[in-house]
Amino acid sequence: MTKPKTLEQLRAETQLAQEQHKLERLENRKKYLEKGERTKRTHRLCNLGGTIESLAPEVKDLTRTEMTELMEHIFSLSEVQRAVRHMAITHISQANREKELKADGTISSKRHAD
Repeated sequence: MTKPKTLEQLRAETQLAQEQHKLERLENRKKYLEKGERTKRTHRLCNLGGTIESLAPEVKDLTRTEMTELMEHIFSLSEVQRAVRHMAITHISQANREKELKADGTISSKRHAD
């Protein structure tokens, strides 16, 4: 015959079950957030690929290796490197200005990033 559990044992089991449930919820939340980030990345990459195809429809027929070679060639050009740096600096400056304005309450926190 099993010995009846004490009140302290029951509380400990309840606490353990609650902590296990909390851990499971946190793990599910992590998976949900990671999936969302992957979805956003996929969406962004598809949009960029679509933009490239619209500017140069011929790239649709290139293999991944050929496309990589083309991109390496393009991004090795000094003019392109300067343009990329300029765009990155402009983007960072704009993002910092928006952060400052949000902190001041001058603009809303909603922003559409293309």
